[in-house]
Amino acid sequence: MHWKENAIILFCLALAGGLLIGACLLQPSIQKARADLGLVLNEPMVNAPPSLAFATVAMGAFRGLVVDILWMRADRLKQEGKFFDARQLAEWITFLQPRFAKVWDFQAWNMAYNISVAIPNTQCPERWRWVRNGYELLRDRGIPLNPKDISLYRSLAWIFWHKIGDNLDDCHRYYKMQLLLEMRPLLGDKSNQEFDRLAAAPKDLSEILLDPEVAEIVEALRKADPKFTENASLEANFLSLRQQPSLFSRAAFDVIDAFRGKPGLDKLDVFVRAWILRNTWKMEPERMVRINHQYGPTAWNDPNQRAPLNWEHPASHSMYWAIVGLEKASRPEQYRIDEKNTDRIVFHSLQQLYRSGNIILYTTPEKQSTVFIRPDPRMFVACDQSWRTIIEKYETLESGNPKAVRTGHKNFLENAVMSMYQAGHERRAREIYEKLRRLYPRDDGGMIRPEYLKPFAEFIQWRFQREMEGLGFDDATEAIVFRLQDAFFYYAIQEDDEASGREKLAQQVYDYYQREIGEDVPGRIGLPPMDLLRYSAFRDFMQDPQYPDSFKMSLIGRIQIERPDLFEKLQKQEEWFLKQIRQYQQQMQKPVP
Repeated sequence: MHWKENAIILFCLALAGGLLIGACLLQPSIQKARADLGLVLNEPMVNAPPSLAFATVAMGAFRGLVVDILWMRADRLKQEGKFFDARQLAEWITFLQPRFAKVWDFQAWNMAYNISVAIPNTQCPERWRWVRNGYELLRDRGIPLNPKDISLYRSLAWIFWHKIGDNLDDCHRYYKMQLLLEMRPLLGDKSNQEFDRLAAAPKDLSEILLDPEVAEIVEALRKADPKFTENASLEANFLSLRQQPSLFSRAAFDVIDAFRGKPGLDKLDVFVRAWILRNTWKMEPERMVRINHQYGPTAWNDPNQRAPLNWEHPASHSMYWAIVGLEKASRPEQYRIDEKNTDRIVFHSLQQLYRSGNIILYTTPEKQSTVFIRPDPRMFVACDQSWRTIIEKYETLESGNPKAVRTGHKNFLENAVMSMYQAGHERRAREIYEKLRRLYPRDDGGMIRPEYLKPFAEFIQWRFQREMEGLGFDDATEAIVFRLQDAFFYYAIQEDDEASGREKLAQQVYDYYQREIGEDVPGRIGLPPMDLLRYSAFRDFMQDPQYPDSFKMSLIGRIQIERPDLFEKLQKQEEWFLKQIRQYQQQMQKPVP
């Protein structure tokens, strides 16, 4: 019987060996599956903080269980509205599982959205601090630890596009102004040549100090002010010195004055701005140059000539991070909804620049600043090209039927025809209409679109009538007054062509309502005289608290000098308005019989 026992043992050993060999053979496919699911480290943790290094190894196999418990607790706290408590638990999870991308996403969203809006809208600086904490968490910590997870790039881009770039938050103007004020000193004259200089700048201080002219300036600054003794703080302090010299010693400012106009100071200035872009904003000037050349606004007379993007605008930042995510974490041969949504952010960022890419910073004599948002029609070409690229990509990945892509492009072209025409760019509107007819002659059911068979002028009229359908008295009045307010704004900033386009559009709405819906229709009331509506728009503009008093006074000065006819009409309406108020007050004071 002894030999039987030995045979069983040998058989078991052979079976175990075979299973071990089989497991080894399966290991590459298992590792690949884990990588596809994002369950492995993207790269070894190098120079990690001691607390993070300890937490990732000390708990061993129990770390996952602890994370599960903390995650469920954090999610419950969020549902209960206890956002600050949820944030603390999420912070612990990031230490225990730094490669768990969802928790970085959760924590950034909690700060940028939940905690920020829990603060009253009268405290915009405090709200901005939490919005900034949210995007910095993803940009500076979450993405470096998870560079292959496209969802984090998408979430970072979303904060810039939606939270800062859109207008849903009561403090959105403040957010835009803060981003603008931080970026403006870094961009120089914002030309293509300036971006090329930033891209070519050395990447660290030791390299720029090899230039003897720069080394001389840095040595002089170190002797002049103790703030420049540490290399690590020289870059930020140099930028602060150029912006706010009162924060530094007089001797430091004298150094700048002594080297003003010399090549060494210019080289140091370019290096510092590029260094801050790379190390504080984590944006590579080389990539910014490529994005400018691919997506920048085009000149009216030459669509192949591109200017740089407006990097003071949040949409440029959202597009930058979406593009970085697509470059580093996309899978070109595989359809993924996260990747498609990231592609969409690229387009929607371009569309946001098209609709609101002009950010006008206005500073009053009292040094109070505010921003105004206006469209940038020069972004049309980049929007159109981006849409078509996305269509081509997802036609392949979705078997020739990309969802929510072609229809979006068609609607964009239709809206562009109208907006270009209404802004006075008729030639461009005609070109877009021809493209619309060529690309989308049939609907999804294969039927010919009869509206696209119309000549250009008839299509404009058809589209205008469709927009006016069901327009009531209040809606028509509001549409006219809003467009006239826009005209006053453009006139105040001396963009007279845009102002004229808004006035013409207001007149078109007025004429259409009066002709089709107004006083000739039994039982319907026509609109007040156009002069009265213009005065109403002017009065609303002058009473709008978003416009500083000095801005309003400059508008009145321009109208009085350059448009005396308009000034006289506004004066007459003012007199009529005041007369009506006096008559009403007199009637109210009469004794009741």
